[in-house]
Amino acid sequence: MPLFGKKKKEDKMVGQQATLAQNETTYFGKNLKIKGRVSGNGNLIVLGTLDGEFRLKGRLKIAQPAKIKGEVNADVISVNGNVHGSLNAKDRVHLDQTARIKGRINTPKLSIMDGAKFDGEVNMDLQVTEPDKSTGPDSGKARQVSAPSAEKSTIG
Repeated sequence: MPLFGKKKKEDKMVGQQATLAQNETTYFGKNLKIKGRVSGNGNLIVLGTLDGEFRLKGRLKIAQPAKIKGEVNADVISVNGNVHGSLNAKDRVHLDQTARIKGRINTPKLSIMDGAKFDGEVNMDLQVTEPDKSTGPDSGKARQVSAPSAEKSTIG
């Protein structure tokens, strides 16, 4: 029954291609300046400048010459460059020796190397903040959803 054997082989190849796509790494060169929103799946290394928002399902590395102003959302965030805004990581944030951060970090795990500079606030709660869509007097205000106990600290 060769037809069934071929189908299994094709299914296996499609699965391997999907895995490769999730593990692909994209680079934003140091001469790129982007204003707006960047989103997608996979890994990203940023060397350039972004004024806006990252929404990434994967790993994000903000390398040494990079300058980010805005909101950064990814599974794992590693910073060597400059960020003015918020870092929101599903899994963890790592600040390397050359990292310069001014803003807020939201993550369940945080590591900061000697030499990194951070001026802002850290939230290690696993809370999700989303806008309240009610039409009452408090409409437009944020409300908190799920609140397990965790640390909250301010460094500055």
